Amino acid sequence: HKFTKQEIEVETRDYFDELNKAVEEDRLAHGKNPLKDKEEVKETKEIRVSTTDPECGFMSRDNKQEMFCYLDHRTTDMKCNIITDVYVTPGNVHDSVPYLSRLDRQVQQFGLKVEAVALDSGYLTSPICKGLSDRNIFGVIAHRRYHPTTGLFPKWKFTYDKERDLYVCPNDQELNYSTTNREGYKEYKSNSKKCGNCPLLSQCTRSKNKVKAVTRHVWEEHKEK
Repeated sequence: HKFTKQEIEVETRDYFDELNKAVEEDRLAHGKNPLKDKEEVKETKEIRVSTTDPECGFMSRDNKQEMFCYLDHRTTDMKCNIITDVYVTPGNVHDSVPYLSRLDRQVQQFGLKVEAVALDSGYLTSPICKGLSDRNIFGVIAHRRYHPTTGLFPKWKFTYDKERDLYVCPNDQELNYSTTNREGYKEYKSNSKKCGNCPLLSQCTRSKNKVKAVTRHVWEEHKEK
């Protein structure tokens, strides 16, 4: 399949402004200074464009055949087995991107009262979980199978303590809040002095400074419900 390579502008997600607000509120709550305004630089990325059908997209995903294609995003009423929405995107658009806007369209178009939705693991993102929570919709979403770095503890081995806003490692040591970054992730870091003498260090981190870092999205609690 012949194609050309093109540089295109990265589209801003619908929730961008809301996420920025959540980041600033979280930083303020932790006594951090507001982030400096980012220079408005247009982000770009390189994509493959089919010479046969330029409107399709090149799909490249784990355990799936790479190809130029379209994706059919379909919503079904499970009780009545009726298709309530079909939306087609190029193959390089992630499943989660159009979801909330298509959900809202069905509610507005047909007056549906959505109580619960069932989604596959491609929709397990913090913005979607928060979006469902904001709409008072119960979400049943499959979990992905993550493959942690061989020989290192997976993230679930680190327990989040909501009351103290910190993580506890498998050796019962604390990873304290460090900062909240622009992408919406709170960073928690260990004490290098304590980690240096830890018998589990080799299973925890390979960082040269012997500091373990764990991240948590500002909307993570919606994912955990």
